[in-house]
Amino acid sequence: MIGVFMLTLKQLETFVQVVELGTFEKASQRLNATQSTVSKRIGELEQATGLRIFDRSLRNARLTEEGEQLLELAYLMIESANKIRELNRQSDCKLHRVRIGFTELTALTWLPGFLREYTLERPDIRLDVTIDMSRTLYQQFQDSELDLVVIPLVPEVFAQPGVEKLLLEKVEMAFMARAGLVSGPRPLPISELQSYTLISQGKRSGFAQDVNRWISHQGLAAPAQIADNLLALVGLVTAGRGISVLPRLCVQRFAQAQGLEVLDIVPQPPTMGYYALYHGGVRVSLLEEISLRLKKAADFTRPFFI
Repeated sequence: MIGVFMLTLKQLETFVQVVELGTFEKASQRLNATQSTVSKRIGELEQATGLRIFDRSLRNARLTEEGEQLLELAYLMIESANKIRELNRQSDCKLHRVRIGFTELTALTWLPGFLREYTLERPDIRLDVTIDMSRTLYQQFQDSELDLVVIPLVPEVFAQPGVEKLLLEKVEMAFMARAGLVSGPRPLPISELQSYTLISQGKRSGFAQDVNRWISHQGLAAPAQIADNLLALVGLVTAGRGISVLPRLCVQRFAQAQGLEVLDIVPQPPTMGYYALYHGGVRVSLLEEISLRLKKAADFTRPFFI
């Protein structure tokens, strides 16, 4: 009766060995099994399939017509099973490539340490790193050119289906200027900054766009000078060319000898959340694992070169 016995790979492998070696006895020797075990597996195979596989009226194991047809399928199934086993072996040593994008602030702070440690922790994962402005990174992420990006969260993400996000850290922002440039009692109302030149990163920076949007809501004019490079922007501020909203702790640490001043302004700029964004899908568990490791490493307060 069909279905009494379950069809198994071991039955098919035993069947193939009997056919190739010609007798149950030789097959049992090859399989390191007793002859009765081989006979039992063949019997179970016949009951599982409902087929009469061997002509037992002959001395040697000769296939019936049904057996010939089963043999072709048995070879295919065994071949497929071997490919699955090989796939499992390959997965142990396969190098997973992940394309990941970071902004300049990340590259100036915790990214070098993360890359150094993660490479030792996970030699099976190759991170292909891109450093660029957040808007450019987000566009590449949308175009599937990057698997994961670490950027300030942009409003479009909320409307993007299938995008996972994880907050890594919030960055404290502050108005900064060359010491002595901005006069007046402290705290200083933000309206008193109207007479100073505002310096900012350009439109490709999601960080700058969020800050500039907030500044506009406070009634201040748009930035008059643009410097897409964060270090260049800090250089302009330390030279007394104007004021800017900057990551407070990070800039204070690497420009501490340059006479920069954190301005006590009311209201102070909001903190900036940096997120890991990645697509859901077949690799979501890997990307989630990397994102959690990024969260553990994220520290935007300490420049790596100090």
